Amino acid sequence: MDHKFSKSQYFVSCSITLLYVGLIAAAYFDISTCPYVYDRPASSAPLRGPDVKQVCSDAADIHRSLFASLAVEGGFSCHMVDIIVWAYVVGLLIFMSYKYIVYRLQGFHYFFLDYCYFHNSGLLCFLLWRLVDVKWSEKPIISWSSHRPSWGGLHGDGDNGTNVAMGTAVSAVINQTYRHPILTSTPIRGESWVRLIVPSVTRNYRFDGVYLPVSFDILTCGYVVAHLTEAEVISSFVVFFTLLAGTFGPILGAILMWRNALLFHSFDRMSSCYLHLAPGIVQSLLLHRLFTSARREIESVDAGQLYEDVTGIAKQLNVPVDSLLPSVHTLMCSMSDASAAAAENATTNVGNTHRGPARLISSVFSTLTAKQQQLRFTQYAATHQLEALCGYGTLCYDLRRAVTYGNLLRLHFIMFCVWQAFYHTFNEWRRHARVRRWKKRLAKLERQERKFTQITGATETDAVLLHPAAVMSEGGAGSPAERMTSYTWMMAHPPGGRKGILARFVLLFGESRLPTTVMFQATQLLLHVFFFTCSYPVIHVCFHYTLSAWPLLALVLVFGCLCVYNAACVNHKWILKLQQIASKAMEAESQDELTKSMAQATAKAATKKVQ
Repeated sequence: MDHKFSKSQYFVSCSITLLYVGLIAAAYFDISTCPYVYDRPASSAPLRGPDVKQVCSDAADIHRSLFASLAVEGGFSCHMVDIIVWAYVVGLLIFMSYKYIVYRLQGFHYFFLDYCYFHNSGLLCFLLWRLVDVKWSEKPIISWSSHRPSWGGLHGDGDNGTNVAMGTAVSAVINQTYRHPILTSTPIRGESWVRLIVPSVTRNYRFDGVYLPVSFDILTCGYVVAHLTEAEVISSFVVFFTLLAGTFGPILGAILMWRNALLFHSFDRMSSCYLHLAPGIVQSLLLHRLFTSARREIESVDAGQLYEDVTGIAKQLNVPVDSLLPSVHTLMCSMSDASAAAAENATTNVGNTHRGPARLISSVFSTLTAKQQQLRFTQYAATHQLEALCGYGTLCYDLRRAVTYGNLLRLHFIMFCVWQAFYHTFNEWRRHARVRRWKKRLAKLERQERKFTQITGATETDAVLLHPAAVMSEGGAGSPAERMTSYTWMMAHPPGGRKGILARFVLLFGESRLPTTVMFQATQLLLHVFFFTCSYPVIHVCFHYTLSAWPLLALVLVFGCLCVYNAACVNHKWILKLQQIASKAMEAESQDELTKSMAQATAKAATKKVQ
């Protein structure tokens, strides 16, 4: 048998899975029914759906501390997403600690440098960054500002730099040009997101010494989202969507490749399954809360006022109205039957089969007065609220502009490069450190050998016996640079076997260290892109059509069912193998009994002949 089977661990794993599924279902419906507020207090977007005073008063009613909120309200209502998030955090710490101990006992090293653990650690840091508020001491316990005076200026001028940057951003809204979102500009407006994030970072982090944490508080998800500044919104969006691309790409895709490693037959297998499914669950629930906020924001938007404000902004920015309000293009294409027929006739007369109808419909729509256009838009919004009101200044519009295939792929590529740099830097640093330590120990042993031979007059063969056994057995095959890492393990056990397509591609330029490492990382990148491309249609449907997280949760559920199916297949194989072993044992036992009976019969016949 390839894996150890434990009935108790299998039962506990299945019980934890059922409990977690129940919490997920409760959290999903809890988010759908609870009031939720999303506010961008520092945003200078000229359009707001709800009344600003009402939004701010609702946001102020949200409890800041999770424990205080649970104590006041006396229940978990409207806090199930917080429970799921912190269950993920605690479970991740427990499982990673367990796997660290198990791997070290088995002689495996640096498995936490694998992408799965790197991705989960990144999501853990993101959640702690946003949900844990730490208060630091006023004065540093260790200060180096006196030694580095220029560093103190960085901290002292942080607030001024932030105010200048934010003031510049506010004054630039009127005369700004329309640009593309994330990576070049914010999803909220055309300002560079670097100009907004960097001043906030330099203000929040202190560089003039080491400060002592005085207290910390766990914040509720509702409070955090309702009180984010615009710089925090942009930085949170960038990090969250970067993790989202990895979650619904290579993390879930690994379940298809490592079917025997993601099971429920032991804590080790169950923890691996948890590490691949839990990030998708947590991020889907957070998206569900974000989508709920976006839909309720749209429900409170007045269609006529929205169209009037957007047309005014379009004139100021000198851009088409349908670029800020995409539903206008749909409205123009769904004009009356007479306009469509006229457009078709114009197409046949002019001979242009591509641009004629669209131009004529646009011209027909533009001949209407502003009030008539606003009235038509209001009528269209009455029957197609979500599609019509997802315009400039709304959270829905920001999300749809930010989430595209190219943006998410670029963000994931950046994360992949960061992971590779971290992986190889740490691995090579540790390898060279082991080599240096090995050489020092060998030099020390050589000095001891020379000293021993000089004093006792023994031969070199006798002196070699003084080598400690621990030194001789260190590393793979006595080499200190060799460790059983995730890279070496996957090179020895590639998906599809040593003669599979992936193994042949990795070994295309030989089996030496440098070409195999380069080809191995290239193969990983191609697989990441492939799995992300396969899962992006589901992401696109969530953001651009349904504005709901249920397709993503359904995708995670499919992969969860795949894990259960793989576990059932392994169970079936194990049962067949046990049945074969039992049948062979029974056959051997019956054969022994037959042999004994024949021997007894022969002995009786011999005794009768003697008598």
